[in-house]
Amino acid sequence: MRGFITPTAVHLGSVLVGSAILTAPALTSLSLAILLGTGEIAGTIYGLMVATRISNMRLVLDDRVCYVILPILAYAAMTAAALIERWAVNLALETLAASLVVILIIGMRNAWDMATFMITRDPDK
Repeated sequence: MRGFITPTAVHLGSVLVGSAILTAPALTSLSLAILLGTGEIAGTIYGLMVATRISNMRLVLDDRVCYVILPILAYAAMTAAALIERWAVNLALETLAASLVVILIIGMRNAWDMATFMITRDPDK
């Protein structure tokens, strides 16, 4: 269970921190790119660590997609947005916004998945 709770908290926290960074009025575009890029590179690496941790588990496809594949892709897209921010601001911000929404939805879905698992599981097993 710990292998699933922490990534969900990280995803929801990433959305909160990313959104807070985007609302800071004094940030220059370079400092914004550095802050977001650093965080999203860390998110991508963390997603790969989660993938290796749960790779041996027998998960259904939708769990594998939502716990491993989509988070890595979303964090990688945010990293790309931070890299292209200097040249294509609109595309970078749209990519960043879409990626944050994807991470938020993944976090909510995974939290719901864990809650239903805990409620419906047989406590004797």
